[in-house]
Amino acid sequence: MKDLSAIFEPRSVAIVGASANPVKWGCIIPSNILMNSFDGGIYLINPKGEEILGMEVYKNIKDVPGEVDLAIIVRPSETCLSHIEECVDKGVKSIILLSGGFSEAGDGGTALENRIVDVVRGKNVPLVGPNTMGIYSAPVSLSALMPPVTPKKGPISFISQSGNIGTNILSFGGEMGLGFNKFVSCGNAADIDIADYLEYLDSDQKTKVVVLYMEGVRDGRKFMDVAKRVSLKKPIIAYKAGKTAKGVMAAASHTGALAGSSKVYQSAFKQCGITEASTVNEITDLARAFLYLPLPKGNKVGIVTWGGGYGVVATDACEDAGLEVPELDEEVLEALDKILPPYWSKGNPVDLVAMMEGVIEGKMPDILDILVKSDGIDAVIASGYILGGINPTNQKTEGFTTFYDEVNRNNVAKIIELMKKYEKPIIPVTTVADQRAVQRFSEEEIVIYSSLESTANILAKMFGRYKYLEW
Repeated sequence: MKDLSAIFEPRSVAIVGASANPVKWGCIIPSNILMNSFDGGIYLINPKGEEILGMEVYKNIKDVPGEVDLAIIVRPSETCLSHIEECVDKGVKSIILLSGGFSEAGDGGTALENRIVDVVRGKNVPLVGPNTMGIYSAPVSLSALMPPVTPKKGPISFISQSGNIGTNILSFGGEMGLGFNKFVSCGNAADIDIADYLEYLDSDQKTKVVVLYMEGVRDGRKFMDVAKRVSLKKPIIAYKAGKTAKGVMAAASHTGALAGSSKVYQSAFKQCGITEASTVNEITDLARAFLYLPLPKGNKVGIVTWGGGYGVVATDACEDAGLEVPELDEEVLEALDKILPPYWSKGNPVDLVAMMEGVIEGKMPDILDILVKSDGIDAVIASGYILGGINPTNQKTEGFTTFYDEVNRNNVAKIIELMKKYEKPIIPVTTVADQRAVQRFSEEEIVIYSSLESTANILAKMFGRYKYLEW
């Protein structure tokens, strides 16, 4: 296994190609590092010397006093080989090569990339990239990224072959309450490939979920061998891009990746226990589910809705996802009869027939309790249980909105209590496509979605993971 600790937990970082120009990456990268309060030493390298960002500048990395754990090179591709050789001669322990113009650019770039790999491997110096947007590491507060992104700290680690998509998910995930432990934009992965990063994260105790954005791998057997081991310890979520013929061509010009057949990748994912995200947005939905929800031990879903239409949509969504919406046991029906009005649906879905007090006056939690404790139910979808569209910051209706916000908070607390008690997932779905309800409870150990179709797909994939682990 490659030792990547100098990359993700360096005590000192040097930026080769530092610049005083605020529109150049040589200025943006060290600025991001400084703004995020990196725990270690920072050295700026520029042949002109002088001063940048109020810091001393060294003309050559060899002039830096003391050891350098990580060198970040922000220079044109044609000059990078000499900078790599200087770093190796200095005894730098790891390198990130942000520059593009290598294997993704054609045969000439591939030849230069191969020469660089020969140099670093000859001295056993791990290299990230080239053609990368950098890394993030929560343990040392290092945000060595091109965009000014400050991820929320947490238990997710993310390996991405797209720096743009990767950093966008870091930002969006934070808004949804998701925190990240480590992130790497692996770029062309000339030296360190996805399997190497996976193997490193296998023993990382702070990483609870691993996310992959993939365009292709060079060594499929190595990737599968590592992924099988890792997925038994922690969930791996993968989004595979480059599924169409044009997408494969785009991947080759983007990172030089060998995209390959999407069906081959799907089969490999199933064999390795990797959960495949159908869309980029589903990456964060799955990550939240694996972090906060118990896995369903079967595919039978109980549905509770505030209105009949959502019950029909939820039923269709579950059936389409390969889940079952079973008939309710007599014992369950009798218990529900004691709570609900005589004209309720008498089945699954359980329709509250627009009974607002069912949500507000404590009947909904009792209904959830009856369903989730039933041996015939493995998971519950609760549509309308969390009231979307309630904005507690509206001063004109402060009393009204404060009341409903408190209702939501009580309902969230009850769901968390029931999930811990019965070890079954309960997923509330807002009745409107309103992200405010999701964001407001993002710090809680709960998952709220605004789409019934997404909810059903997530439950089906969670059940797939349960089956893999039980095999």
